[in-house]
Amino acid sequence: MRRISSCCLAVAALVCLGFVGAGEGRGEDGAGKLKVLVVTGGHDYEEKQFDEMFLADKGIEYHHEAHPKALETIAAGAAAFDVIVLYDMYQPITEAQKAAFANTIRDGKGLVVLHHALGSFQAWPEYCGLIGGRFFIDEHVEGGVKKPSSTYKHDVDIPVEIADPDHFITKGLKDFTIHDETYNGFAVEPGVHVLLKTKQADSGPVLAWTKPYGKARVALLQLGHDHWAYENESYRTLVSRAIRWVARRTPADAGMQPIFNGKDLTGWKAEGSARFAVEDGILVGRQGPGGAAGDLYTTADYGDFDCEVNFAVDWPANSGFWFRYVNGSKAYQADILDAPQLRAWTGSIYCGGNRDLFIARTEDPSIISRDGWNTFRIRAEKDHIVVFLNGKKVADVHDSSSARGKFGTQVHAGADFAKMAIRVADFRVKKLD
Repeated sequence: MRRISSCCLAVAALVCLGFVGAGEGRGEDGAGKLKVLVVTGGHDYEEKQFDEMFLADKGIEYHHEAHPKALETIAAGAAAFDVIVLYDMYQPITEAQKAAFANTIRDGKGLVVLHHALGSFQAWPEYCGLIGGRFFIDEHVEGGVKKPSSTYKHDVDIPVEIADPDHFITKGLKDFTIHDETYNGFAVEPGVHVLLKTKQADSGPVLAWTKPYGKARVALLQLGHDHWAYENESYRTLVSRAIRWVARRTPADAGMQPIFNGKDLTGWKAEGSARFAVEDGILVGRQGPGGAAGDLYTTADYGDFDCEVNFAVDWPANSGFWFRYVNGSKAYQADILDAPQLRAWTGSIYCGGNRDLFIARTEDPSIISRDGWNTFRIRAEKDHIVVFLNGKKVADVHDSSSARGKFGTQVHAGADFAKMAIRVADFRVKKLD
């Protein structure tokens, strides 16, 4: 095994791929091969074995570019590719390239981050928010306190635990052991959906996660140092499934249709005096004149459904997403708020016609990213309603207060929320009736 420089510590990225049975998630599907751009540069690696891992996946078309050319391709929008896979540890990036990179992902390009890519672009803070973590090559300051650099260790047998056995990337997989490089002391942002964990003493506890960024899905795998990983069937399955998940090529994504077109408010109607507009492809809601409130509803009604919403918030805020909305007494809302006096936080369920239904989510700051993007997954079938926030189930109830109605979002009145904004990047719905 060839040694790789200390830079490879950046691992945390690949984590989110969750382990699956051998061969699952690979091969052709009805939508044709996925076009995948794999980016390298800034770090040595075993090129032949790494390439073979992707060439063995017959469901993808594999294209490899190294930096600095890769940044030019991404800056152009990477329109020819369905997914970008980062296996780089590169630092030089211009302001124009930063903006283009972030916009490409925010606009919906699927992103998979592997191993040392966790340490790329150390001088670009938004990169950490984009991938959900950072490997610190040097000492750094957090909250005014100096912290040491992250650490790594080669040739370790790492016991891997499946943290979420129900995710597409991990479903059906069992705990396994991999011979790989550990990383420790790296950052993992609040709100990521953890898929893999470990109790290995030289490793950080989180090995893989997923997260949204604008319209896009991002998956990060901390594993993947050399051929011991590339040739590991479990690791190959994780990478293969991560590519398909960020590309929305999963059974759960089949039939999902966007109800926000990213251009204007076609299909939506505002009520009240709040301001709703589309800014750079994002639906944004703010208070109207004098702190006025308002709502934005779909013009279509929905009964049984499965939906997914990617959103971000400017705090302090009081907002949420209506579903099965008929009127103030006949509707549900997945709340976006901080209300300690009610023991209610983002993810709580409100029902105006049945106050006894109110489901107050337990306070847990790790569930939500207050400074970044989040995902609600809401499923309503007959009287059964389930709400997930960033992959964690926060409500599971049976109630028949409303069987059909509109989707919507809300801007609350009041001076306390004068600076709030609700930002919706993506809103997809699958009808179940």
